[in-house]
Order: sequence, then structure tokens, then C-alpha cells
Amino acid sequence: MQHWKCELESRLQDLVISVPPSSILDHLADDLGGMARSYLSDGDHFLSSGDPVNALASWAYALGWIDAGASLGVFTTRVRDPGWIFSHIHPFPGFESFLREKTARYHALLHSAIQSVVPSPEPDTVMHDAAARFLAASVVSREYGRYFCTLGRLDNALGSFSYGHAWLDSGVRAGLFRVAGKREIFTL
Repeated sequence: MQHWKCELESRLQDLVISVPPSSILDHLADDLGGMARSYLSDGDHFLSSGDPVNALASWAYALGWIDAGASLGVFTTRVRDPGWIFSHIHPFPGFESFLREKTARYHALLHSAIQSVVPSPEPDTVMHDAAARFLAASVVSREYGRYFCTLGRLDNALGSFSYGHAWLDSGVRAGLFRVAGKREIFTL
């Protein structure tokens, strides 16, 4: 589990905003980076409170915000381990049923979120392509999560579902999507 946290911390430490100061994109970079920092802090709080399952979900979610922002080009960061999601985290003794429940809930949440967004930009524009990329990242994350479930690796599945949802949340905040479905499942 610490591997995921270390990856997150190193990406945040190496984060450099790559757009002009005080520009609209600078404000977006601050927003996306701020969300990642907040979820690192939330994960640390969960872990110190004895809740490794929510810590894991928070850190994976934060990594999604960072990768989404880097995809938009509003900041850069150094990726130490691009395959972090495949790093197996050993099951949490005493938390197996909670992990199963949370993984199933996050799977359903991500699926619902994918169904709830519609690209905002006009077709045949660069930003419409960006929306398609963000949606694809979420769908691929959902499919990885499903695959991990078949292997019994619920830790990786939970991380995949949480990571994929971050791409949609950041896409909504960046204006790539409008929410046509359940608004309450997004960080607006």
C-alpha cells in the first residue's frame, strides 16, 4: 500500500505548473493539483485512523487527478512507476468484507458516472478529443477493475475504480463534460 502512496507523494513533489501564471489554465492547474493534495491528506487521515481501505481509495483517486491534469498539459510531473496500479497490495486482515463492499460500490459508482457524462465541447475540436480521452481513461480503468475482481485482487480493483472516477471528476471540473445524469456523484 505504501508503494501507491510513495508514487503519489513523488508525483506531487515533482509537480510543475506548465501554464502562464494567473491564466484560466493556471487556475485549473491549481484546482486539479489541490484536489490531489487533498486526497493525499484524506488518505493519510484514513490510514492513521485505522482505515486502510479508504486510504487506498483516496490515494488512487488523487493519482487520477494528477494524471488527468498532466494529460491536459496544465502541469508536468515525473512518473516513477507507470504500472503502480498493478502493484499488488496484500489483503487487509479484518477488512475483507469492507473491501468487498467498497469495491462493489465504487464499481457501480464509476459505471454510473460514465453513463452520466456527455462531452461539452463541439465535435471535431481538440477539446472534444480531450473529453474522449478522459472518458476512455475511465472506461479502461473500469475494465481493469473488473479484471482485477476476477483475479480476486480487490485492492487493485478498488484502486482502478477510484482512479477512473477521478478522470471523470477532473473532466467535469475542466469543462470537458456536462453532467446529464446523477450530479451528486461528481465533485463539483
